[in-house]
Amino acid sequence: MRIRNLQFASIFALVLFATACKKDNPKEPDVVVDNRTAVRFSSSIDGQIKTKATNNKWDANDVIGVFMKTGNGFTNVISSNKAYTTSGDGEFKPSATDQSLFYPENGSAVDFVAYYPFNQSLVGNGYSVNVENQNNQAAIDLMYANNATGLSKTSTNANLIFTHQLSKIEITVKNGAGVADLNGLSTSIVGVKSKADFDLASGIMVAQDQKTSILAKTSIKDITTVAEAILIPTTDETNTKIVFTIGTKTFTWNLPANTIFEKGKKYSYEIELKGEGTGTTGIAATLKAIITNWNEVPSGSYSLDQETTINPPAQYGYMETPIVNTDNNTLYVAHGFPGRTGVRNYSMLYDKRYKLAYWVAYPLHASYIGSSGRSDAWAFDPAISSSDQVNLSSSFGNGYDRGHQIPSGDRTATRDLNATTFYYSNMTAQVSSMNQGIWNNLEQQVRTWTAQSDTLYVVTGAGITTASDQNITYLKGSAIPKYYYKALAMKKGDTYYTIGFRINNQVIPSSTNYNSYRVSVSDIEKETGYTFFPKLSKTVKETIDNNIWK
Repeated sequence: MRIRNLQFASIFALVLFATACKKDNPKEPDVVVDNRTAVRFSSSIDGQIKTKATNNKWDANDVIGVFMKTGNGFTNVISSNKAYTTSGDGEFKPSATDQSLFYPENGSAVDFVAYYPFNQSLVGNGYSVNVENQNNQAAIDLMYANNATGLSKTSTNANLIFTHQLSKIEITVKNGAGVADLNGLSTSIVGVKSKADFDLASGIMVAQDQKTSILAKTSIKDITTVAEAILIPTTDETNTKIVFTIGTKTFTWNLPANTIFEKGKKYSYEIELKGEGTGTTGIAATLKAIITNWNEVPSGSYSLDQETTINPPAQYGYMETPIVNTDNNTLYVAHGFPGRTGVRNYSMLYDKRYKLAYWVAYPLHASYIGSSGRSDAWAFDPAISSSDQVNLSSSFGNGYDRGHQIPSGDRTATRDLNATTFYYSNMTAQVSSMNQGIWNNLEQQVRTWTAQSDTLYVVTGAGITTASDQNITYLKGSAIPKYYYKALAMKKGDTYYTIGFRINNQVIPSSTNYNSYRVSVSDIEKETGYTFFPKLSKTVKETIDNNIWK
């Protein structure tokens, strides 16, 4: 009897347990799908795609702060100081779910302002700058981007172009007579401002008045001793001194008179220390002084495809340059970036007899694009005798435009740079409606693809004959092209993608899309006889990846 009661109790308890389990198992929550359009960011620094000044690349886990807004300044901020992180490839994603930015669902346009390095404790619009500690220069290398404007949920990508807001000084130190070595060298920059307030809304920095001494970061680079520091931009550094100390001996060097530290500039000096005698002071002599944009390194070095243009290649050297063969009628001409030593602009193969360029080749990335607009600075190419060019101070007329081969819109970083696209050597007789219609649409698409590239290499060319039509016609003494082409090579990481376009120089219906004229780069090579992108394989030039070119 006791056993039966025990069995009944066990069964009853089991029923209760089962009932309790069923009661405590709530209905699974409905899955909510977020249909909002998230913002995606890519980045460049002073036009150098995916680079950073301190070590030439973004580091994994670098964090930027991003504001989404409308209107002028920060009068209408939609989202403030959201943290976005990169894995080191220059693509930025939210650091956490609650940091995500979404475009307005109504399709309205917004602007973005971003800065680096991220500061979670911002007060209002102010970013406090302090460069006293140079040990970790990445932590003080303030950069700012406000170029991503007028974007909406239909935008594929927000490309942030960061610019350095501080200055950099880099001193190569050598030991001269009386200085056995540079072991234990310390370098102090005396009489500089170390603190400033940066307004994220306006992009304006105001330095605080107090001056101090900053201990530069001294290291060995390629067996050379280098002292470097990131500094507050100033209007006058005439009284600033650099004091080098080795043991008990000091060497003092005064910065050149009227030195001004400008934002985004790197000031490179080569200094020799001499210390003959037994005194405690020596001589610091200037051997060399160079001022460059931060990411442009002189003396033949380069960063991200901005190679030097000295001694242009006889055959080919840069990714965009076709194999060059010249004769008595043709010239290879290379133009540099005005005001930026060692940075290339574009090159061309020019025919003096037909007075046009067969092709114009150039790299394209954010450092070439800015807000200069059209200069309309029509002029003879200074690298070619004017007698071998057509005077195009006025248009071709007869339904033909002065058609740019390298577009004005591809060189707007500065007005002087833009002016180089208005050389007569860059012009051809292009049917007006074709130039202003389908060809202009293609040029705009090329600039869109640039934002998706590390670098986009472009060759634009003109064919004055075809296999079926060898007759050459002229306007103002310049041969009229029968067709135009573009050969493109996109660099993304270590991979290259290519595509070509070939369009007849004639009236094209306005409803026609340039994609109707897609061809492979190999197809253009076969028709023109030129070898494009000679560093790339035949397979790469035969293939069009529609997932890239869309």
